[in-house]
Amino acid sequence: MKAILHPSQSSARVETQRADCLRQRSVAAKFHYETPRQAELWLKLHAQYAPPADAAAPYKATAAALANQWPHEEGALIALGCGGGEKDLVVLAALPQGTRFVPTDVSEPLALTAAEAIAGSVPLVFDLAMAEDLPEFLEQHVGGNCIFTFFGIIPNFPPNEILPQLRALIKPEDRLLISANLAPNGIAAILPQYDNSPTREWLSEFPRAHGAGKGTVKITIESDSAIERIAADFHFEEACTMCANDEPFNFSSGDVIRLFVSYRYTLQSLAATLLAHGILINDAFLSESEEEGVFLCGLQ
Repeated sequence: MKAILHPSQSSARVETQRADCLRQRSVAAKFHYETPRQAELWLKLHAQYAPPADAAAPYKATAAALANQWPHEEGALIALGCGGGEKDLVVLAALPQGTRFVPTDVSEPLALTAAEAIAGSVPLVFDLAMAEDLPEFLEQHVGGNCIFTFFGIIPNFPPNEILPQLRALIKPEDRLLISANLAPNGIAAILPQYDNSPTREWLSEFPRAHGAGKGTVKITIESDSAIERIAADFHFEEACTMCANDEPFNFSSGDVIRLFVSYRYTLQSLAATLLAHGILINDAFLSESEEEGVFLCGLQ
């Protein structure tokens, strides 16, 4: 099986972006998922710290609600940032048999893994945050009658960076399902899901692979107006030279590079954030703990 790669994931462009991350001392989320080793570490982390069993319920409820209103016997479920694809497949199971599964991810190993679940699936690899012509790319490789799933992605990006890109993909006749990890009791309650050894091992893989010396991953809580976030930074404990795109980048003991951010929303802040970008929540399905929600959305 081979994936179809968008130019946003061409080798030259990726290497330029990688160097920019080290120059700006802030690692783009895509670079934590690109190698088989990183994919393995992430899947291991997800299996250990996945939400409780009741979190599957809102995906099944959303799938049932979607199936009741979806008028097409043939079409495509486009899984944006599919990861392992498990939650997307819950939705697919409720749809007509003529619905094709199109796993997409910035990580080729993860997209290929998800595609293995459904015979005949052709994975697409692109950078949703950076690609300029995704509507045309998807029209060429997928066609119409599209259901987009956007599960677990919105926490990893500043809203103003990712939501305009997402909005540009959606046609009035399409459907959009978004999931978000919520913080109904404050963000401190869910910090242990991130402040743990498997998360540090996964996030440390990027600096380690690029030449970082001794250092520590520290995970903290930050606030940005109405939206709180969990942040992970690598703190250098010795001088080193990291390399990307054949460029050296020197770091000293005490320097810091941002590795990861996860935004945590409330129902109110998520609805307001989506609406500001022309996306309207039509229905919401929450886990019993209210720490995970799935939202059936349309255009404003």
